[in-house]
Amino acid sequence: MKPIKLTMQILSIEELEIECSLSDGKENIPITYLLASDHAVISTNSFLAEIIRNLQLQVVKVIKSAIKGNLVAGQTINCVFIEGFNFLKESDYQKYIRIDRRKEGLDITTSETKMKDIHKIYADGSYADETKQSGYSGFIENPDGTQQIFHRSFINGNSNLMELLAVLDGLQRLQSVEKIQVNTDSRFVIRGLVQWVHFWKFNNWQTAYGREVKFAKYWQQIEPLCEGKLIEFKWIKGHSGNEKQDFCHQMAGECARNSDGDFTTI
Repeated sequence: MKPIKLTMQILSIEELEIECSLSDGKENIPITYLLASDHAVISTNSFLAEIIRNLQLQVVKVIKSAIKGNLVAGQTINCVFIEGFNFLKESDYQKYIRIDRRKEGLDITTSETKMKDIHKIYADGSYADETKQSGYSGFIENPDGTQQIFHRSFINGNSNLMELLAVLDGLQRLQSVEKIQVNTDSRFVIRGLVQWVHFWKFNNWQTAYGREVKFAKYWQQIEPLCEGKLIEFKWIKGHSGNEKQDFCHQMAGECARNSDGDFTTI
């Protein structure tokens, strides 16, 4: 997985299009992003231009992310691209999403069927607005069916952070295990671990518009725990009647609301 680092310069911003350029330090490739068609037009012909054409999906994602960060003309964005990277589609969340990092490459695939006889993590997080407290809960299910429950409570925090910390806790408990299934109702965590960490770590843990990645400290802790492993993610819709996920949800809520808990400030 070799990253391609380029610098994007925002030249002008109009109602229907954004003019920008991508540079490797030697050559500038002009790009017109058409908002109506969600398409990047590259008219130049060169070796670098052809590389950028092949990365068009990623180029568009960078521009759209920068727009969310209040894009302005004259802005410079440090970009990281990965050739051949497979981004998740909406339909993929109905399947088992696998990321194989047991070799130097990065293999992202989906399957209709789950892996068998593996360690499983079930995890959920919660934030109680009335108490300004948060918590997470989960459990490890070993291939023999035995389970190990874990949970923590915090002052402050939020739901997304708790979802991330719950999976982090589970992976820390399975550091010596090569194949793991992670069950969560958080697409935020799945997208982060399957997609975005691979770009963030090559971009000094900054977003496409130059800000520090939210919860960077914890993404930096969880990303190495996925190295050398085959991890299968299963997104479980919240409150969908999944008994094991509902158990985690209930426990996480109790951790956030329990005034007698052992709380950590975060």
